Amino acid sequence: MDLDDLRELADFMAEYDLTELAVKDTEHGRSVRMRRGPEQAPSPSPPAPTPVAPDDPVPPDPADDDDAEAELIRAPMVGTFYRAPRPGDDSFVEAGSAVSEGDVLCVVEAMKLMNLIEAEYACEIVEILVDNAAAVEYGEPLFRIRRR
Repeated sequence: MDLDDLRELADFMAEYDLTELAVKDTEHGRSVRMRRGPEQAPSPSPPAPTPVAPDDPVPPDPADDDDAEAELIRAPMVGTFYRAPRPGDDSFVEAGSAVSEGDVLCVVEAMKLMNLIEAEYACEIVEILVDNAAAVEYGEPLFRIRRR
């Protein structure tokens, strides 16, 4: 799918007031999932962060033995990563922050829609792996975390 196809899907969602749309092209092995929230505020029901699967371990940092238990939270979509709700505001989290289940970690903007990325469980942010306002790809690591 190209950008024009994505825009057409976004227009379709707006026209029929859809909050979520999933399209799967089995012939070409592609799929798209889009969500949108209110026009002026970030979406209240964001896609969940994706922790590392057991078959995709995080290599331990030899400088810190505690990091051997760290996991990754990955981008659930293609978009732009933001550490704060608005420019000039404090970041949602910093390295070393302790977060509870449901706490907002960041925003990923996709097609002018602000998607809040929340913690699925209580954890500690070990490292923020993406610069503010950087483009991210689906599945790209955003945070290294340790469950609490």
